[in-house]
Amino acid sequence: MNQFLNTLFKSHIRSGSRWKQLAFFLALPICALVLPACGGDQRPPEVEDGVLTYAALNPVTSEVQRSVDIFNESHTDVRIEIRDYSGEGGLDRLRTELALGRVPDIMEMHYLGTSPDRTGENNDSLEYGNTTTWKSSRNSTLKRPKDEYWMPYRQMAQKGYLEDLWPYIENDPQLGRDGVLMPPLKAAEVDGGLYLLFMDVRVNTLMGPESLVGNRYSWTLEELLATFDTMREGSTILQYNATKYDVFYELLCFSLEKFVDRTTGVCAFDSEGFRDLVAFLECFPNESDFELPEKVAEERMERVRAGKQMLEVTQIAWPENLIFRDGYWGERTAFPGYPTTDGSSGNFFYPMGNILSMSSACQNKEAAWEYIRNLIKPRRTKSDAEPVVCFVSTPVNLHDFEIFMWGQIIQQAGLFRTHNRHANRPVESAVDLETWTPFDYGPGIYARSLLTEEDGERFQALIDNTTQLYWPDDDLSGIVWEALGPYFAGDKPLDDTLQLLDNRVSLYLNEQK
Repeated sequence: MNQFLNTLFKSHIRSGSRWKQLAFFLALPICALVLPACGGDQRPPEVEDGVLTYAALNPVTSEVQRSVDIFNESHTDVRIEIRDYSGEGGLDRLRTELALGRVPDIMEMHYLGTSPDRTGENNDSLEYGNTTTWKSSRNSTLKRPKDEYWMPYRQMAQKGYLEDLWPYIENDPQLGRDGVLMPPLKAAEVDGGLYLLFMDVRVNTLMGPESLVGNRYSWTLEELLATFDTMREGSTILQYNATKYDVFYELLCFSLEKFVDRTTGVCAFDSEGFRDLVAFLECFPNESDFELPEKVAEERMERVRAGKQMLEVTQIAWPENLIFRDGYWGERTAFPGYPTTDGSSGNFFYPMGNILSMSSACQNKEAAWEYIRNLIKPRRTKSDAEPVVCFVSTPVNLHDFEIFMWGQIIQQAGLFRTHNRHANRPVESAVDLETWTPFDYGPGIYARSLLTEEDGERFQALIDNTTQLYWPDDDLSGIVWEALGPYFAGDKPLDDTLQLLDNRVSLYLNEQK
C-alpha cells in the first residue's frame, strides 16, 4: 500500500511546497497506526458485504444520485454506496483511507475544481463554439483552476490498481468494440489496456486557414515554420500576446508522456522530438504586457482579418463548430494541431463529464461494470425517428455518435442521409431552410454556410486523426518548465539543460516505483 500511495499521490500537489508533500508521506504510516487506535468516527467506515463503494471527487449531482438510486432499486444482492470527497479536506481524507487499504470499487478520476469555467457558469465560449482567447500572460481561457485535480491515471494503471475495461466492453451485448467510437478510447489506453471511461469528448487543437496551412491534421515543426515564412512581415504564429508559458501549459505539456517511460524510468528529453518542442516555444516571447480581454479580442480579430495571424487555439465539440471556424477565418479551416517530430497527430481528446475507473480489487466487478457502462451505453434507440439530439459534446457510443453527427446536418438541410454503417438511406427532413438563423458566435463570426454532408466527413476526419488524451501530470509539467527557465533566460545552454532535465525527471519517475 505504501508503494500504491507513492505512485498515486507523489505527483498530485500543484501549488504546495515540497516539504508539505514530504510531511504528508511521513505522516501516512503514522495515520495507519494511530487512526485505528483512536476509535470513533476518525476511522474510515467499514464496508458491508454486498456494497460497492463509489468515491465522488466532485459534488454529487442529481444525475449521479439518480443513477445510483436506479441501480440500487434494481438489485437485491448488491448496492452502491456513495462516499463524498468533494468537500474541504476530501482528497486528504481519501488518501488516508487509501493508506488504510480502503480502495473504492468505483472512483471518479477528475475533480473539476470550483472555477465557474469548469462548473458551467461561464461556459458559453465552449458550449457555443467560440474560439479560445489568450487574455494575458499566464491567464488564458483554457487555463485550469488551481484546485482542479486529475488522478494519476497512467501510474495507477501501470501499477495494477485499476481494472482493464476492454474485456467488459467486448463482452457487453450492447457494445463490443464495434459499438464504441474507437479513437478517443484508443487515446486513453495504457499499454493496450483501457482503465477509465468517459461519456463524451471534445477535440483540443490548433486551427488555421486552409489556404495557408493546407488541408492537414498534423505537421512537423519544419512544415509549420516553412508556412510561417510565407506570411507578411509582422505576422505571428498564434495570438500576438501568447507567451512561452501560455503555449507550454495550454498546448504542449500534455505531450510530455511521449518522452518518458514510466516502467523503466528512462527519459528522452535529449532527443530531436523534444528539441523541436523547445524550438517551437522559442517562437514566442517570455512575457506579454497585460491587456484587457476586450482589447486583446479586438486586436486579434483585426490581425486575423488582415492575414497576420497564422493559427488559433480552439476546441471542437460538434460538427457545427466547423462552419463557425470557417467564419472565423473567412474560408475553410484546417486543424493541423501542434507540430510533432514525426508528423503524427498533435490533437487531443478532452474527456467531458464524469470519468470513472474500477478498482482491480473490486469484489463484484460485473456489478461495478453494470454501473460504469452507463457512461457509454446507447442514449438513443434505433427506433428513435426524431433526428434532433441534445448532445453537447461528441458521444463515445458509436450509435449515438452517428445520430449526433448526422442529426445536426438534418436540422440544417432539406435532405438527411444517415451515416449508419449498416444502412445508407435518405430520410426527408421538415426543416425550413429559409427560417434557419445561425447563432451569433462572436464579433463578426458567423457560419459561412449550412452544414453539409462534406462537413460531417470533415468532422469524422478530425476525430479519426486525433490520437492523444488530454490528461495532465502537473508535477512532470512543473519539473520540465522549471528546468527550461534558465535556458530561455539565456543562462544555460540547451545541451546542459536537456541533460539536467533527463536526470531530474528520471529521479521523479524512480521515486514513484
